[in-house]
Amino acid sequence: MFTREASALDLFTDSIRIMGDATLCGVMEFDRRLDIRVLEKAAHTCLLAHPILHSRLVRGKGPAYWELTDPGTVTPIPVEECDGDYRPHVIGPVDPYGPVQCRVRLLRRSSGDIIVINLAHAAADGYGLQALMAQLLQEYTNPGSIPPATGGIPERDTLWTQKLLREKKPAPTDLTVINPMWPNPFGTSNGPMSFHKDCISPQVLTAIRTHAKDLGGSVNDAILSAYFLAMSDLTGHNGPIPLFFPVNLRQHLTDGSRVMSNQATNACFAMERKPGEGIDEIFPRVIHETQALKSGSIGIAEQVEMDTASDPEGKNVHKMAEQMAALQKNGLADIFISNPGTLILPETEGLTDAYVCYPGGYMPTTCFITSTFRGHMTITMGYQNSTKAREGTRKALALFMQHFHSLAKGTGRNDL
Repeated sequence: MFTREASALDLFTDSIRIMGDATLCGVMEFDRRLDIRVLEKAAHTCLLAHPILHSRLVRGKGPAYWELTDPGTVTPIPVEECDGDYRPHVIGPVDPYGPVQCRVRLLRRSSGDIIVINLAHAAADGYGLQALMAQLLQEYTNPGSIPPATGGIPERDTLWTQKLLREKKPAPTDLTVINPMWPNPFGTSNGPMSFHKDCISPQVLTAIRTHAKDLGGSVNDAILSAYFLAMSDLTGHNGPIPLFFPVNLRQHLTDGSRVMSNQATNACFAMERKPGEGIDEIFPRVIHETQALKSGSIGIAEQVEMDTASDPEGKNVHKMAEQMAALQKNGLADIFISNPGTLILPETEGLTDAYVCYPGGYMPTTCFITSTFRGHMTITMGYQNSTKAREGTRKALALFMQHFHSLAKGTGRNDL
């Protein structure tokens, strides 16, 4: 029987289920009907290519580990009829204690089909989801091009980041929630999850990228700036408050076995908004703060702390997730912001759009995700379907769009 120890981040993303659904979603829209039988075979081939996807998380019986399962034979892909707003159909949890860590579904509209991939976040992150989206389309258009994996679940060192630190630091004894959270603008809810979606045109995105580059920054700096201002406008809270965003640590690894795993950690810096400040004042400060982070081994120290403070059974990270849930119940909003970057997918006949989303936990937790496909950026923001949560999320996204667009010409106004 093949097994692999679970990392601290695997266990944390599993424990996040205390606060709701910890399932990543990949969406690919088409303007025509797809061949369901070919798609089923392609999905099974991708399952065989990544052993972690046909494994189960074993936890609560000593050190946690992944256990390889029998991938079985090709199984039918569910087809859901959903003319109208398809977004509520995208959401769907995947249980990491089950034998399969992802599922592929087909949403059928009269205007064209939609492929949805649901991926358990405990098994992999957004980088792995993008790889899975690309490989599924590759195998669909070119059957037999994705080879199966051999040799069981690839090994990984859960403390590999420690080797990258030049100076050894004492291992922390506990994990605590130290980051302040936004006052809750959304209200709590236990309703079904969905997400708001908006888009930035290639022309606007290019203008923002040029403006950011002129200041020594990036589009990610623009996203953080607009997000901070939107939440400040929405809540009336000007900080100081840390801005948390994930950093992909794969820049330090070239091992292909880590495509399907969690290899990102959250980094942060604190921001404060003074009276009268807008995007023209906040944007340069965000660029300065991210440049300071990038001057070192960004994210490595945070991941080492996570690894070394976590016991093998994951009780510490579970306790941390419980603390986060308690803070939310007391009216504080923990909003994750992520920019997985550009989706590079094989040219597939009929493919019109693609993006990733992560509905996240129970309100007032939500997840704010941007992804770019064919030059345009898609912004999604998850929520639970109560009136207050839905309206609060809509307002937050509208404010973000206003601030983000204002950077198109660097004038502080929405000129385009």
